[in-house]
Amino acid sequence: MTMEFTFDKEKVEAAGYTMNNVYKIMKETFKKRNLECISEGELLAFSGTGHKDDYGNMLLLIGGLSLEDWFMNTATSWFFDSGTTYEDVLSDVKEKIAKGEWIWFQKESQKVANM
Repeated sequence: MTMEFTFDKEKVEAAGYTMNNVYKIMKETFKKRNLECISEGELLAFSGTGHKDDYGNMLLLIGGLSLEDWFMNTATSWFFDSGTTYEDVLSDVKEKIAKGEWIWFQKESQKVANM
């Protein structure tokens, strides 16, 4: 199970960050959930470690990242590979936000993350 990201360098810098800042933030965020960085070139990717909580942690991160304006405004791709499906999370989240269908998931994710 993996999650993959790319970012627009110009948008990152316009938001007041550097690519190094973004990668550091992302790596620290995933490390807190015991998920490991497996690629940090142009593609930033994280993988589960075989722990029973990997899938739940990935879902929490989807909810959490979707709340972050800096992330949503700078990410150019965001994919989740569950092992059985490969999903374009960025497109799905943006579509659901536009339709007003994402708010419930965000609120529930925050409740669980804060436990």
